[in-house]
Amino acid sequence: MPSNILKHGGYFAEFGYDDSADAFCGRVIGIKDVIDFYGRDVDELKAAFRNAVAEYEDWCREEGVEPEKAWTGKMTIRPTDEQHRRYMVAAAVARTSINAWMLQVLDRESAAVERNNATHVP
Repeated sequence: MPSNILKHGGYFAEFGYDDSADAFCGRVIGIKDVIDFYGRDVDELKAAFRNAVAEYEDWCREEGVEPEKAWTGKMTIRPTDEQHRRYMVAAAVARTSINAWMLQVLDRESAAVERNNATHVP
């Protein structure tokens, strides 16, 4: 299945095709600032992504700020009662807390998504 995720230097971006601009457009995800980039073809899009990341890092250095991620370390989920029951049972079978079990599952699944879907842009 084709991927719409790019990876470069620890940054991830999602992209799509914009008919009105007749170009691919991308946005870096997982950071507080909004970073968009565009390209008429895939090679141009990848180059624009690299340039956007470099410009963002330069801007952060000039401003004396760290390129921060948007994550707080806390995440709230709202499972149904049935889902909650299943998660608790699964954690108990694994002899771990529900929090530790959920982290294991999320780590495994997110690593698989990254491994199988993110196109590395050197």
